[in-house]
Amino acid sequence: MDFHVIKIDVEKLGVLKSALLKDSRTLETRTKTKFESFRLSFGEASIIAYTTGKVVASDIYSRALLQNSVQEIYKSAETESTIIGSDEAGKGEWLGPLVISAVALNSLQSAILRSLGVMDSKELKLKQIYDLAKDVKRNCISFKVVLLSPETFNRRFDELKREGKNLNDLLAWGHAKAISECRRAVKEDGISVVIDEFSRIKTKLRLERVLDTTLIRLIQKPRAEDVMAVAAASIVARDAREIWLDSQSRKMELNLRELNPSSVAKRADRFLIAKVSYLK
Repeated sequence: MDFHVIKIDVEKLGVLKSALLKDSRTLETRTKTKFESFRLSFGEASIIAYTTGKVVASDIYSRALLQNSVQEIYKSAETESTIIGSDEAGKGEWLGPLVISAVALNSLQSAILRSLGVMDSKELKLKQIYDLAKDVKRNCISFKVVLLSPETFNRRFDELKREGKNLNDLLAWGHAKAISECRRAVKEDGISVVIDEFSRIKTKLRLERVLDTTLIRLIQKPRAEDVMAVAAASIVARDAREIWLDSQSRKMELNLRELNPSSVAKRADRFLIAKVSYLK
């Protein structure tokens, strides 16, 4: 079956149910578990909404109805016209690059991407990451990727350490660079910039070096991936990281994802592994 999964705000589940039931071919049926918010039949297919906010359509026809309904709900919502979201992939990983991405979306683009299944990349399979990254790049105002290979990361980390700084300083620099370059394509002021919180003061100071922060609304909060622009950025960052691993695997004629830290450490391969101090 051609299942399609999207995620919406929990408080919008009732609104989505009403929107779906406007189609005369849709009928409400009994839920089967306590985790289901509602269950609808649509011809031979079904649309099941869960209390977590995830909604599953079981075929291409129910998928089209679900996507159209989600877009209608979200594009008419009163949100900022443009949001830049920023997120990273590879932080804390022993292998591969640290990647930071920023994505700028208007409200219509956010609605479209939500209907396509964009959500926090940690909830998606690798094939979905690859496919959705293409959707994000086709449906955004702009995006920017900052990729630090292990070699570059180790060098930059050593420099910061000598200056009495740490990983948060490097992250703040990367987020500020990605956001500022993404911002160049956004013509309006008064936009919001949303970042998953890790070091509030350092991030703000870094952004002030490259942006006029009086013209933006800076939001740093936990679980920022609930904001569509941040979820989109998390997918683009993860996609870039995985592409790097694919490329290096082909170049080195081995599957990097099958390696373990001890086998790589024996190679003393600066191009693959981040410093142990990165992992602490």
